[in-house]
Amino acid sequence: MSIIRNKGNSMDIKGFFRILWRRRLTILLTLIATMTIVVIGTKRTIPVYQASTILRIAVSSGGSIEYSDYMYADRLMNTYVNIVTSRPMLEELMKRLALSQPPEIKAEIIPNTEFIKITVEYSNPSMAATVANTLADVLITQSNKLFIGGGKSLTEVLGEQMTLSRDDLEKARQEYGTLLLRTPPAPKNIEVANQLLQLKQRNYESVLQQYQQAVSREGIQASMITVFQTAIVPEGPSRPRVLLTITLGFITGLVGGLGLALILENLDTTLYEIEDIETATKLPALAKIPRANKAEITAFQEKFSPLVEAFRNLATNLLVTHHQSKKVLLLVSAEPNQGKSMIAFHLACSLAELGKNVVAVDCDTRIPRLQSLFHLPNQIGLKDVLEQEASLEDALQMSSFEGVQVLTSGSQLAHPSQMLGSIQMAKLLKSLKQQFDYVLLDSPAMLAVADVAALTPNADCLILVVRQAHAKKEAVQTVSSFPAVQNSKSTFLIVNEVEDITHYSYYKDRNKTGSLLDVVKGFLRRIRGTILKRSAVDVVR
Repeated sequence: MSIIRNKGNSMDIKGFFRILWRRRLTILLTLIATMTIVVIGTKRTIPVYQASTILRIAVSSGGSIEYSDYMYADRLMNTYVNIVTSRPMLEELMKRLALSQPPEIKAEIIPNTEFIKITVEYSNPSMAATVANTLADVLITQSNKLFIGGGKSLTEVLGEQMTLSRDDLEKARQEYGTLLLRTPPAPKNIEVANQLLQLKQRNYESVLQQYQQAVSREGIQASMITVFQTAIVPEGPSRPRVLLTITLGFITGLVGGLGLALILENLDTTLYEIEDIETATKLPALAKIPRANKAEITAFQEKFSPLVEAFRNLATNLLVTHHQSKKVLLLVSAEPNQGKSMIAFHLACSLAELGKNVVAVDCDTRIPRLQSLFHLPNQIGLKDVLEQEASLEDALQMSSFEGVQVLTSGSQLAHPSQMLGSIQMAKLLKSLKQQFDYVLLDSPAMLAVADVAALTPNADCLILVVRQAHAKKEAVQTVSSFPAVQNSKSTFLIVNEVEDITHYSYYKDRNKTGSLLDVVKGFLRRIRGTILKRSAVDVVR
């Protein structure tokens, strides 16, 4: 069954919206279930607060910058990003703040800047800010230590070398001074000591220069990492984002409901459209009976109603399309609860309105319904006539509608199929055809019992009743392929409980307007009468 039919090259949008309307309960329940899960999940989710601090990494001190400087800066920035989430940093952080487990930490480079953004997520807003600021402080104070891996720094190594070089220089000076005071003087030894002293002096000056440069570099390096923006206590949680979550949940539920509705529509074999019913039965619809309320179904009203007018049209069509010899009309259906008894009741009344003498026979001895619709007793009926326990004249009952008589089912037959296909049933129908213009046979569902197959040889016409939005496609197709239906002299289709019948709306609205005007006029008359009555009392007084 196709979900959406094409009319030419255009999509049947009305058909699509009819599907959505049919499946509105599925869509609504899916939406409600999704929203319930989202709301409960959101309420049970522990709120998480986010705080961020921004650090500046000074990768260059000024002057011209070459390509190698860019490469070094990129490596340096990525190195610090990895250091932030490294184990030594987290251990130091947990030690300072006495945390049992590390929080969620994210470090990222702000593109095209010298900034690194450190973001901390924590269930406590003030603690989130504290952790972010503490982590920045740990990174600044321990950056040198982290770079050298816990060993000696360059200044410490050069400082030790400078101390040794200074000691050697002092020792060389003392030896040179001793040689100068010695008598008799030794010029060669003095010259050698002087050269050694100058060498020690140059070594010391070189180590001193290296030490000063190292101190300067470490000073610059110490000022490379600075806090540009400290973290502040967040005002609200970063997740769950209630409004966004509910909005996404609503969209998800709606889309899921629509998808589920379309899936169910594809899996459902119920015949919702008249075109589908006509295709399944391979018959055009002789009549489309609109959906009606209980009062309209159980009472044949003289005044206008869409239901009554539909049956009047059906009766007129039967008179026009049928030859006078085709008197026995057998109403059949594939499944129970298709509305055969209701149609038999109203069709009998409509034919009688046209001056025809009609008899309605209830052949469903298992679940009889005609006696309830016509408000008649069911003590004597079809069963008694077939078993020759009562005469036809005694079993026939006059209904409250002129021209309509009813043969109720009576008590249940012991073997319904055999009796309905018996010679007695054929004689009974022959007698009824002689007495009445039309004989309407109300039968049970064809797929439920075999009674209908026994009745079809004695019927002049089969009227297949299919209830829209209720009958199943496979059941209707099965019945349509039965030999009893295919071999029938003539078969017609009646679609029951049609939802979309608009050609009565004009008259229906007119009737409603007239009724409303009558109510207003009556109300005004009552008010006028009350005023006149009070005026008369005042005059008497």
